[in-house]
Amino acid sequence: MKQDTANRASSLLCSLSVFAAIAFSASLAAAQHDERIVVVKAGRIITVSGDEIERGEIVIRDGKIELVGRRLEYPAGATVIEARDQTVIPGLLNAFSRHGLPNYNRSGVGGDNKAADDAILGEIDFEPLVSNGFTAVALCPPGGGIPGLASVYRTAGADDQRLLDAENYLLVWMSNPASDKGVWRGALTKAKAEIDKVDKARKDWEEAQKKAAEEAKKKAEQEKTQPPAQQPAQQPAQPPKEGEKPAEAKPEAPKEFVPPKIDPAHQPVVDLIQKKADAHALIVLATASDFLHSDEVLKGWKDVAHNYYLRLGVSSDFHLVARQLGEKKAFVMAHPLIGRYPSTASRSNPVALLIEAGCTVALTPGADSTFEYNQYRTRLADLARAGLRREDAIKAITLHPWRLVGMDKAFGSIEKGKYADLVFLDGDILDPAAQVKRVMILGETAWEAPDRQALR
Repeated sequence: MKQDTANRASSLLCSLSVFAAIAFSASLAAAQHDERIVVVKAGRIITVSGDEIERGEIVIRDGKIELVGRRLEYPAGATVIEARDQTVIPGLLNAFSRHGLPNYNRSGVGGDNKAADDAILGEIDFEPLVSNGFTAVALCPPGGGIPGLASVYRTAGADDQRLLDAENYLLVWMSNPASDKGVWRGALTKAKAEIDKVDKARKDWEEAQKKAAEEAKKKAEQEKTQPPAQQPAQQPAQPPKEGEKPAEAKPEAPKEFVPPKIDPAHQPVVDLIQKKADAHALIVLATASDFLHSDEVLKGWKDVAHNYYLRLGVSSDFHLVARQLGEKKAFVMAHPLIGRYPSTASRSNPVALLIEAGCTVALTPGADSTFEYNQYRTRLADLARAGLRREDAIKAITLHPWRLVGMDKAFGSIEKGKYADLVFLDGDILDPAAQVKRVMILGETAWEAPDRQALR
């Protein structure tokens, strides 16, 4: 009898152990599923931040990169993407665009405008961008002068994760100095006047507080030294005589300083002068002389954070100011074009020239068109064949555009902690024939090239 009881107890204990193990495995699998672990097995990984990795893996947890390397360990329940015949690169950013937005014009200073005011995502076809590897785009406000602030969006993914920054760089045009120069100088002057207005109001408030404190102290000292019988009696307030207006009570000074309002159109320029975090301007130049005009305006404003967008054409003269830009360690954005020196048949590689001079260069498509998006990496390959170093070419389309918008700590390279916004190519990044096969946003496939075999 005792033996039967012991056997039943042992059997029950064994069943409970098996049940607990199954429950633990199920909860572990559920946790792993909830964490959305994805493993990409690639033929080559162009990390940008380090060496390129042949036949490596990328482990992604909850939309962010957790590990990058070779022969990595990962949970058995992870989703595995086999891409051993492909090259994986960071998602690209088109850092200057009006893609899908209405065309109209503004003039003057409109710093309170932002591109996000124009963007209705459901009405914009982002497929031409996504299919060419652009996982994000910096949309710009329209118009000349100082039209407003750029807004950065992902080009695919969940709607609530698309907007990355509604108020990014302040767009400043200097490609028509006859008008733009006056607008830029006037905006800086007006912004400084707004700052001075606030400073004066603060000074007046502080002086009023100081005076009130001194009067209160003086009154308290008088009350201490003067006997109560000698203190003047408090006279009751007399009603006003017929026809007289009642005396207005003297308003008390506010206990806390309330600054006067700053003109919203000039607030971003104020932020530039005050060196607010992340505040920076993107100054658009069409010729070398535009740079000289802009430099003249900024002589009295050396602390204004700014980058340059050089509108390179087939025949541009920016080589004339490459040395000056290099001496400033300027951050410039440009088009990936092989050009010719003006009035000559001699070919030029302006991007390589700017980098050699000491500039940091980010590249952007030459226009908002499917053709230019498609030719973007082809033009980059042309620059590389003409002498641009591979490392410089890759950074110019990956890390540096993200740095221009201040987001390089989260995007632009494949390394731990960054978002898993990735692009899969069927060849090398500098191979003009390489095509985009897959685009990943936050570790999930957002776009995939159609199967040509299935289409036949």
